Amino acid sequence: MRTARLGNEIIDLNKLTRSELMRLKNRRDFFCTHCHKPVIFKNGTRKRAHFSHEKKGIFTTNPESSAHILVKHAMVKWLKKQGVNAEVEKRFPSIDRIADVYFENENARFALEIQKSPMSDIEFNQRRLDYHSIGMTVIWIFLGEIGENNTKFQLPPVMIGRETERLLHFCVKNAQLHIFENPIFLTTRDIYAQPLRGKLNQFTIKDLTDKKGESMHFDTEWLEIKKQFRKRGWFYASKSEKKLLEQCLIRGFNLSLLPTEIGWPVSGNGIRKSLFVWQAYVLIILMKYFNPTATFLLQDIMSLMMSEYQVANTQSAQKQVLAYLKWLAMFGIVTTDKASFKYIKNPKIVTTMEQGLERDRKFVEVVEKLWKQ
Repeated sequence: MRTARLGNEIIDLNKLTRSELMRLKNRRDFFCTHCHKPVIFKNGTRKRAHFSHEKKGIFTTNPESSAHILVKHAMVKWLKKQGVNAEVEKRFPSIDRIADVYFENENARFALEIQKSPMSDIEFNQRRLDYHSIGMTVIWIFLGEIGENNTKFQLPPVMIGRETERLLHFCVKNAQLHIFENPIFLTTRDIYAQPLRGKLNQFTIKDLTDKKGESMHFDTEWLEIKKQFRKRGWFYASKSEKKLLEQCLIRGFNLSLLPTEIGWPVSGNGIRKSLFVWQAYVLIILMKYFNPTATFLLQDIMSLMMSEYQVANTQSAQKQVLAYLKWLAMFGIVTTDKASFKYIKNPKIVTTMEQGLERDRKFVEVVEKLWKQ
């Protein structure tokens, strides 16, 4: 059986990519579209992915974890202390949804969703659209272990691929909340950020509901991030980046000797590649397809990235590429004129790791001064 129901959505395995299939493996809430009984998702090596009805004695429901229940009630208690009326497990029959926590604030309605298990992009987006259709905003609070090293964080799997401007994480062990505004994804899992953080009782309702706007920061720690990438850059790219490595070598460098113009903070996760790798895509395309003084549009770059490197031409991906083109304009590689760009010059190619690190240091000094203006 290749179709099943997930919430109010029909999942058709024939239409999913391999990565989307992988994200379904931990779900336990599929139901048969005919008899409406639970079914199990199977994706082994001998048979293609499919759904099958449960056998007698196999438990297939998706009970909430103790952490999930604890956080729901902790959030309701916290909201009520601020004079906000909040409910646990609020049902919305019109969209066939049950909000973990529902509350209203300043004439706005919110569904607070506590998420610990990975979910498919389809389910994530559908849940958000369903609530939006009845005039509600979804606020996601993710659980799971989070790694931390100064301004670098490693996100738990449940947070990977969540294309939001802010990510909220709650640690059950110490009741600490992290609010990441415009996180910079170094890889699909590692981010660079300066989050709002503290015990839950240190936050207010506005911290939860109000976005702080552009809060991307920049400091000299970026030098260390680039240094670490250079040290392992040659081995960094997966097999899917083989074409990129070939194009780099044709132009006289590998990922360890990448031009300093590659690898600068851009928020978002729409491209879902290492920040250093996808920015190399952009620069290689400019070097390969455009001569100095040639003009181009953002859509030209997106189309070439799609054909050369299979990067999806989504709105979030366009936003990231546009932000990177602004960095290249700062470094004199391109100039901008309203909606168009002009390619001015090729980046300088270094021949040793030491030259690359020294150029990185000089660029960071310049950028730091511009950042503080």
